[in-house]
Amino acid sequence: MRSDWLNRPAQSEPALLSGATLPKDRFLTASVSSRLAEHSDVLLVQARYDLAYYSDQLFTDYRLPFPAHLHKAVAKRQAEYLASRLCVRAALRQFGFNDFLLTNDADRAPVWPEGIMGSLSHTRACISLLLADKATGKQPGVDCEEIMRPEAAEEMREMIINEREYGILQSSGVPFATALTAAFSLKESLYKALFPLFRQFMHFNEAEIIACRAGLTGVTLRLNRALSPRFPVGTLFTGCVALAEGQLTSWVIVT
Repeated sequence: MRSDWLNRPAQSEPALLSGATLPKDRFLTASVSSRLAEHSDVLLVQARYDLAYYSDQLFTDYRLPFPAHLHKAVAKRQAEYLASRLCVRAALRQFGFNDFLLTNDADRAPVWPEGIMGSLSHTRACISLLLADKATGKQPGVDCEEIMRPEAAEEMREMIINEREYGILQSSGVPFATALTAAFSLKESLYKALFPLFRQFMHFNEAEIIACRAGLTGVTLRLNRALSPRFPVGTLFTGCVALAEGQLTSWVIVT
């Protein structure tokens, strides 16, 4: 799947947040929200922000508290925190939660409102968010990444994939650096979907890509580690990848 939303001209007011009162700045430059084609009860939100337009004053302008632990952080960290919380707050209004402020637990995992299953990721310019009602029984995992440089992909290859996966990715029809970034991202998405259920960390070799369609439009991952009777070795998961210029977003929905 290829997405061009990241490459659209900047807007003065992001579509997702159009119902909110926004300051006259260009920090949040674009946003889209849609239901996943394969899971219509899961909401995908993506937003773009511009670090060049970040300032501490935006916390006041957007009516968000400026956390004490960020006071001495670099601007990049402050900006990604602000952008992600703005997107979460706006998206959760669609689920009936007004002005919700996302926090993190001791494991740095997001603490979602009661009855909501969610997953959040960001790069230095973009935010990706998945939300589902807990009643659906679906646990989403999402990850966004900047595409690796080819030399970095070669250096990291053995850490992320095995030889079988290498052959599968080579036949995907996309440059290897993009395919390896997708493999890294998909395993992160799977981990983020499973972590709230088991609170266990995973290594890259504990999930394996066993098939993918041309262009990475669909990817099958197999669990190489038993997590529970419900998720034994060999459990299969379907992952999706959306490609954009210079980066990608992946997601896995655990049911």
